[in-house]
Amino acid sequence: MRVLVCGVGYRFLRDSAVGLWLTDTLAPQASNGIEFEDLGYHPVGFTQNLDERPDYDRIVFVGAVERGRDPGTVTAYRYDHVLPDVQEIQDRVGDSVTGSISLDNLVIVSEAFKALPDDVWIVEIEPADETWGEGFSPEVEAKLPEITETVWSLTKL
Repeated sequence: MRVLVCGVGYRFLRDSAVGLWLTDTLAPQASNGIEFEDLGYHPVGFTQNLDERPDYDRIVFVGAVERGRDPGTVTAYRYDHVLPDVQEIQDRVGDSVTGSISLDNLVIVSEAFKALPDDVWIVEIEPADETWGEGFSPEVEAKLPEITETVWSLTKL
C-alpha cells in the first residue's frame, strides 16, 4: 500500500507553514510505503509529478485554511471529489500557475486533471497568524501534537 502525505503552504508565513512543518518533521520517520512531500509549489507541477510515479492508494493533504473557525481548529475529512464549475477550475489553474499556493487550489486542480486516487483525505488547520515570519501562533503551536496524530492515523489503511 502506498500513501502520500502532502504538506501545503508557505514556509515563512507563520501558521501557513504548518503543512510544510509536518512533512519536514514526519518524513524522516516514513516507512512501509508512506511518503511525505512538500507541496509549496503549483498544482499543475504536482499533477505532472504524480503521472510519473506508481499510483498511490491514499493521498493526505495537510495545510492551513482560513474558514472562520476558532484559530487552531483541526478538521479532517474525506474528499468528496466534487468539482466546482469549469470557470472556477480555470480561475484556480490560472492562480496556481502564477504562484498562488492554497490547499483548495491544489485539490481542485489535481482532481480536474484526474490525478488523485479515490481515497483522499484533507486535514485543515484554522490559522491565527499568517503574517511574514517563522514560528506558529500559540493556538496552532498547541495543536501540533493533535495534527501529528491525526495525520499518522490517516497513513494507516
